[in-house]
Amino acid sequence: MFCATKSDISKEEAADMTNNNNNNNNICDNKEYMPLDDKKDVDDNEKCGILTQCMVTCAVMLSAAGCGMPVGYSAILLPQLYHENDTIQIDEDRGSWIASIHSAATPLGSILSGILMDACGRRFTLQIASFPLIIGWFLIGFSPNYMVLLLGRFVAGLSTGLTAATGQVLVGEITQPHLRGILCSLPFASYSFGILLVYTFGYFLPWRYVAVLSTILPILSLLLFFFLPESPIWLMRHNRLDEAKQALTWLRGGNVNLAKKEASQILERMYAEEKIDSKMTVWRTLLKPEVLKPLVIMNMFNLLQILSGTYLVVFYAVDILKQIQSISTNKFLAAVWTAVARFIFTIIAIILLGQIGRRSLALTSGIGTSIAALVFACFEYLNCQASGQFAAFSILIYVAVNTVGFMILPGVLIGELFPAKIRGFAGGLSFTIFHFAMFLSAKIFPLVRQTIGVSGIFCIFGISSIIASIFLYLMLPETKGKTLGEIEDYFQDKNIFWVTRKRKIYEER
Repeated sequence: MFCATKSDISKEEAADMTNNNNNNNNICDNKEYMPLDDKKDVDDNEKCGILTQCMVTCAVMLSAAGCGMPVGYSAILLPQLYHENDTIQIDEDRGSWIASIHSAATPLGSILSGILMDACGRRFTLQIASFPLIIGWFLIGFSPNYMVLLLGRFVAGLSTGLTAATGQVLVGEITQPHLRGILCSLPFASYSFGILLVYTFGYFLPWRYVAVLSTILPILSLLLFFFLPESPIWLMRHNRLDEAKQALTWLRGGNVNLAKKEASQILERMYAEEKIDSKMTVWRTLLKPEVLKPLVIMNMFNLLQILSGTYLVVFYAVDILKQIQSISTNKFLAAVWTAVARFIFTIIAIILLGQIGRRSLALTSGIGTSIAALVFACFEYLNCQASGQFAAFSILIYVAVNTVGFMILPGVLIGELFPAKIRGFAGGLSFTIFHFAMFLSAKIFPLVRQTIGVSGIFCIFGISSIIASIFLYLMLPETKGKTLGEIEDYFQDKNIFWVTRKRKIYEER
């Protein structure tokens, strides 16, 4: 399932590709020694390659924006359903099920995504993912009662699970190292935009209208993927070498030399894996250091991210703001402003990813989140009613700094940390654990809030962010500018903590 067979892709063919690539290395790597026309051709290919990689990323962004809308939908749905004149009446317990059932379904989608993206391809899995989202929105929009509404939320949650890891894996595999950080983070900008969009719709429109309008993005995404190629890495691992060459050449803007170079590197790594892993099961592969180490890092990061409040504030934005008496602004409008801040700082995070390392961004976000959350917790605990502006400002700062690293980075790292042979399965498994934990936290959140209040909730957010910062400082490797092969080699070394790594070896690769 994970490696191409020797009968379909010969070692001689891989060697020929490598030799041809070595003969052309100067063309690819030493532009200053090229004739003027050759330089111009390479520059044109580079620009075209950036454009083609952006096209695939845009399709993933449409899927991500579509999935962001049901995540933010509960924040505008619950206050409308609590209204006495609505057709469907709920209490707080039913409301917690409406908010959390989406995350209960998402782990199932994540499990399926790991299986489907390795068996059927990344692109095809994303197309499949559009259908439950479209169906779920129609069930919600035309629901006659509470149970149908829950079913719609559940079905939409399946789509989010199918999309999350698959989109990040696809973008991670089709992009070049110098573009990967920016392009892998763009789906999170559109995810934040989806949350902002559904909050805005909810401010102006009834919840049923919002549900029907939300079908537009998944329909557009479904259609766009028909015109885009599959991941070249997946194609090579499934013995479809000619298609992989065509896809890779298209993604590199027609630069045949660069495509050959990348293809030969992928093939060489596949044959090396084949010698070692030919008899290994998936579960035994998970215990290998280059898989187990990133799996631990990803899942600890995800769990601490949840406890820092990243998504709980999205699910319960309006309800949380209603508990803060000092904020007198319309709570729907205040929730929209938090979504605006989240979207703006997602864009800022994307820019920063191209300028600074992943570690710097993660630590800045963790420390900033802890300070903002703890300051607000103290302010609210002391019941400082006089300054609603300060409370609103604290919330916006919390959302901003939390978004810059904690919301963006886990998805980026999914496409970078796991080795190619098991990237789909490991990514799906990580998202399964993440969304199951998010379901539990969303379900018990109303009870915890009633028990310890908003100040207690933000105190938990702040402490969790401090713990996350310490963990990431010790464990998270710097992946900026590194190829996926170099990252995999790092995890194969005998090291656990990044701060005690073999610094010279990794940095010279």
